[in-house]
Amino acid sequence: MGWSKEEVLQIIEHLRSHRGDNATVEVKKAAGGLPKNLPETLCAFANMPEGGTIILGVDEKADFELVGVPNAAEIEAGIVSQARNLVEPAPWVDTETVTIDDKSIVVCSVANVSLMHKPALYKGKAYLRQADGDYVMNDSDLRMLEVAKLGANERTHYDEAPIPGTSVADLDEDLLREFIVNSRKSSRRLARVHDDTELLRLTRIITSDGELTLAGLYALGNYPQGPEPGLQVTAAVRLPRDGSRQRTRNLTHFDGPLPVLLHDAMAWVEQNISTVRVYLDNGHMTDLAELPLNAIREIIANALVHRDLGPNTLGAGKSVQIRLLPDALIITSPGGLQGISIRQLESADITPVAVNPRLYYIARQLRTPEGYPIIEGEGGGIREAIESMDDRNLGKPIFTDNGVHFSVRLLRHGNAAMGLVPARATEPKPVTDANTETDAQLDKYGKNASVVYGVIDQHGSINLNDIADATALSKGQVRYALKALLDNGLVTMVGTQGRRDTVYKVSR
Repeated sequence: MGWSKEEVLQIIEHLRSHRGDNATVEVKKAAGGLPKNLPETLCAFANMPEGGTIILGVDEKADFELVGVPNAAEIEAGIVSQARNLVEPAPWVDTETVTIDDKSIVVCSVANVSLMHKPALYKGKAYLRQADGDYVMNDSDLRMLEVAKLGANERTHYDEAPIPGTSVADLDEDLLREFIVNSRKSSRRLARVHDDTELLRLTRIITSDGELTLAGLYALGNYPQGPEPGLQVTAAVRLPRDGSRQRTRNLTHFDGPLPVLLHDAMAWVEQNISTVRVYLDNGHMTDLAELPLNAIREIIANALVHRDLGPNTLGAGKSVQIRLLPDALIITSPGGLQGISIRQLESADITPVAVNPRLYYIARQLRTPEGYPIIEGEGGGIREAIESMDDRNLGKPIFTDNGVHFSVRLLRHGNAAMGLVPARATEPKPVTDANTETDAQLDKYGKNASVVYGVIDQHGSINLNDIADATALSKGQVRYALKALLDNGLVTMVGTQGRRDTVYKVSR
């Protein structure tokens, strides 16, 4: 393709705001000629689903300053030579020199090798692009490539696989009842099936032998992580490198069925992202999450429902990952995109593609403990996320697919970029007569555990909405604190989760 000066500068500015390379673009200074690790990068981009771009003559360490290359013609020829002679099979590369401020910038577009000829190798090793680096593919990654080569009609529907030693007794009764009722409401044919066991067989919750399918276990099971530990979600705040040994904070592993995973993961995100104050059109101010929660919810729901459930991911214990970085929130799901490209994913007329068709159907019948649908069901979830980020002038979500995992990055731009007043952590209102010793003990359960506990103790019994009002915390923050208090036996729930009349009491 023909690269213009404006296109190159746009990419550089994007990388500068992103503070580094990404999975589809690599910049190198190349002051002394071809970089030593160029063959690894060529090989890695050849194995990416949509290839990648290499830009030479840019100094990443100097805030992506354009420094140029000494001999652009030799650099271009060297790139082509390395691609042809060092990578097998050789990827198609297109090189071009763009002059910007009298500096020669070499741009190289690397096409992906066809799926049937993957993996591309350099010195006998297959490389893959991940974040901003090139990594040797492991055995699990290579097996996933082999599975991807199968035609759609040859692929195994892993979500229908039986789970030995399980039965309907392993399902959550409330979720099971909800699924049966909603299935009959949504289908005239299923409405005529009066036997619950037969309905569960027809919808592939159970097999003809009465064992749970993977989809049934994942969506409706009491504890899906027993038979399949990879059906969990792991979340953590990743700390900047500041000389201390601490790398993460609030590392949490979520378990339970699909609706609970979504609910708990969202509560964790609400607890850990910043709350900012924004001016309304009428001049007043309101508290707002720094990232649109509806966008985050749709992305997490898609990660849970459309993750790969094959033996090379789930069988290897790979789970959905949520990481909160200083500059971004990243949600990663095992397995690459199937049947759709990133370009199609970003288009306005996206057509739903279910990686796990049986699980997708079940999820459409379920709701979170708050009563919200798990998924939108018409392929509009990602479009909703894109539009929500755009409405807040936060930039579009960054989608990355390397064939082994799929990730979505939501950039945290800071208050100046969003036109907000300085951010503040939401400060709970003070609670009188709090037990100081108890507060210190409760700190280990989270930063808001003591104030939530104090309000419950003060009122005797109180519902979730009133706790939020009394503490000035968001409902998500209250739920997160309540979960820790409930799990450790410090608070008792009277009623059913998700109902407005449910109250909480201090355990005596």
